[in-house]
Amino acid sequence: MFTVTKPTAPVGTIILKSLWYGFIAGMISGMVKIGWEVIFPPRTIERNATNPPQTLLEQFGMATEQTHDFVMFGDQQVFYLALIIHFAFSIVCAMVYLFAAQYLPITSLWQGAAFGLVVWVFFHLILMPAMGTVPAAWDQPWEEHFSELFGHAVWGWAIAACGFFLAQKDRAKTLVNL
Repeated sequence: MFTVTKPTAPVGTIILKSLWYGFIAGMISGMVKIGWEVIFPPRTIERNATNPPQTLLEQFGMATEQTHDFVMFGDQQVFYLALIIHFAFSIVCAMVYLFAAQYLPITSLWQGAAFGLVVWVFFHLILMPAMGTVPAAWDQPWEEHFSELFGHAVWGWAIAACGFFLAQKDRAKTLVNL
């Protein structure tokens, strides 16, 4: 099941397509993840007063006033720095997914849902708790695990679906293992 493939397209072309398609897939899947979190909010209101992207920026030395800066859309506050981090993370992950899938077909397991689950485990259960950005996994409420587990599976699938669609429309057929 774990195989490595050698694509026929030049690596430079694969990188460029992974970057471009990854940008598109990352933006769309980022919107999917935000939509999921509207339906299934992962954090309590108290813990979301400073959300993980804001906490991370503060851990790197950014002032709370900056991380909580917002713009108004209608009558809603939009915390733009948290959104920039959210979408940047989604875009980078989509780029990595599309590139890695060309060489490691297992990356596409369950049409990308497994990739989303791996990202969830690594970042939400291991790395961010180790950094103190979020509580330890056993101190997070079950609603957070439910929302993040299924949200990341759907997010990974959305990356794969967008990447697959874009790759199928590409006449050169540069990206193939999706």
